[in-house]
Amino acid sequence: MKIIHSSLRASRAGSVAADAPRPFGIEIQYLLAFLAVYEARNVTTAARRIHRSQSAISHSLSKMRTLMGDELFVVRGGEMQPTALGEALYPTIAQAVSLIDSLRGRQRGFDAQRDSFDLRIGMTDYEEQLLSPRLWMEIERRTPGVRLVVRSINRYAAEPMVLSGALDLAIVGNPVCRHPDLECRVLLSEPYVVACSQEVELPALTLERYLQADHLSVEVGSEQFGSVDEALRAIGCARRVRCVVPTYSRVPDLLRHSTLFATHSQGVFLRDAAAHEGLQLHAPPFELAPVQIGMVALRHAKASGAQRWACDLVHALVSRPHGAGLTRPRTQSGRAA
Repeated sequence: MKIIHSSLRASRAGSVAADAPRPFGIEIQYLLAFLAVYEARNVTTAARRIHRSQSAISHSLSKMRTLMGDELFVVRGGEMQPTALGEALYPTIAQAVSLIDSLRGRQRGFDAQRDSFDLRIGMTDYEEQLLSPRLWMEIERRTPGVRLVVRSINRYAAEPMVLSGALDLAIVGNPVCRHPDLECRVLLSEPYVVACSQEVELPALTLERYLQADHLSVEVGSEQFGSVDEALRAIGCARRVRCVVPTYSRVPDLLRHSTLFATHSQGVFLRDAAAHEGLQLHAPPFELAPVQIGMVALRHAKASGAQRWACDLVHALVSRPHGAGLTRPRTQSGRAA
């Protein structure tokens, strides 16, 4: 959801406007209630987030159900779970509310001290560990009405989710960004390293030895082939992936107690001393461009004032000296990682 308080105030502005006919009988508060319940999965929490009563949320949902001829949400396991139609409607409704807020935002801008805003950012767990603590510190210090919502995605999901309005921006490694309404700013560039346990005898890492090894890979969502596999295919090679995990945080522990190799950006292993304890790091034995950690967002002309503010905040955060808190130690091969 975008600038919820502003949209809600606009929906109540004047009794004459409130009584005027709406296209298809849909009012903005119905859409806001739908989005709040979809994201919170709970009427009480949804009401609190958009500063409305539970009865008002229930009334709006009742109107939406009548208009759409569907329950939209059903209670399962103590949560409000969307029906098939509710799931299908979410991207369209989110995009519609985003467009309304974008138009309003371009007119009056975003006041970080006054406005309320759900900042929805998609990241992998690596980018989340790297950036979200400092990002939240900035938000907490500067913006009393902003709520940070981080969602786990892969690099292929960034483009469609930002375009649909499901996310305000996405921060992922080597993002796929082709749509003309989107822009991608490179925030950080990190070289790849090959990591394995110190117990593995490996005086030098050759391509032959690399291909003989069993490998660990991280797959987020439906992503099957990443930049490493693409680079290997370009030289007619393929690695043997024997272990697949959904998060980067599990990689160091798995390597310490196995003979697996893992090829990831150096920050996965160097974010703190514990992350690379018991591991040896080598430069890849084949050409592999550095990971470009990029921010995918709507272009300036398409974004709301709140979204532009959020992008500027993230960019400023990583542009500061030591903004990402990364170090650049050397690999086992002696080259700067």
